[in-house]
Amino acid sequence: HANNPWTLPKLINKGSITPLAAGLLSFLIDGQSSILVAGGVGAGKTSLLAAMLLEIPQKYRILTIEDTPELPIETLQKFGWKIQGMHTKSAVGGSEAEIAPEMALRAALRMGNSTLVLGEVRGPEVKVLYEAMQVGTAGNSVIGTIHGASTRAVFERIVNSLGVPVASFRATEAVVVCQNVRLSGTMSKKKRVVQIAEVTGGEWKEKPDAVDIFNDIMVFDPASDQILATDLLDKGQSELVNKIAGKWGLSIDEALLNIKMRAMIKQTIANAGKENPEFLEADVVGRANNMFWYYQEEERDEKGKVDFQAVYQRWVNWYSAFVEKNK
Repeated sequence: HANNPWTLPKLINKGSITPLAAGLLSFLIDGQSSILVAGGVGAGKTSLLAAMLLEIPQKYRILTIEDTPELPIETLQKFGWKIQGMHTKSAVGGSEAEIAPEMALRAALRMGNSTLVLGEVRGPEVKVLYEAMQVGTAGNSVIGTIHGASTRAVFERIVNSLGVPVASFRATEAVVVCQNVRLSGTMSKKKRVVQIAEVTGGEWKEKPDAVDIFNDIMVFDPASDQILATDLLDKGQSELVNKIAGKWGLSIDEALLNIKMRAMIKQTIANAGKENPEFLEADVVGRANNMFWYYQEEERDEKGKVDFQAVYQRWVNWYSAFVEKNK
């Protein structure tokens, strides 16, 4: 699947995520959050991870570490992302050209200022990763996939199985859970993002329970077959959204508007893609994201602050013309 990578608008049309979830993920990635994408085998973790990479602004460097090359590195390079991949040897054998995961990770950390993407978080190198995340030397952000069907499973795996100290786990800012969901009354299973949770920043007990350390921002509702916002998002009480808002000099209301605007943009692209699937591909989604950032900067330069309604309007005008021209 590396040649035509997944994009958030493609996942919207597949029903895996809602536009709002796509807008939230885009916001979290742009805000340089450290995110783990969890799920069982075949739940769609790597597809979602690949789609999330397109939300990283192209001015940033991205380093990927994988033992089985699944991420669409060459495609993204072709479309303007500064992305480099390292291959690590899996536990079994491995050729000369490949390096041990821990070595790869240390090399990546030395390169600093990059987004670090781990194909799978699973071995002893995870400790090195969390040390770096905790002291902030892991670069802009860390994104990776991990086996686990829930936030609890992820926490227990990292702390109990992989031996990362509880306090270090805080360096994880969000966990996104993918699942194969059996839709009511049918035998067919569909890939769905079922949970987007943040890791709380408050006081933790010495041996905290997963219940105490995660807050759900969005949760899957089987009845409507979609992931819905919790009060945390609706009422602007998400710690992580507030943290990014603070970093960007936005009020919480502006941050929520920013997320909604991203959601509307993803929805617009997804709709155009129903007519013509070309519009869902990585190059078009990348271009659309670049225009969004460009209009945001321009608004800020002209008016001193960003009027998100105006940005969205300008983007829609550009996109409509783009779609017309490329029909």
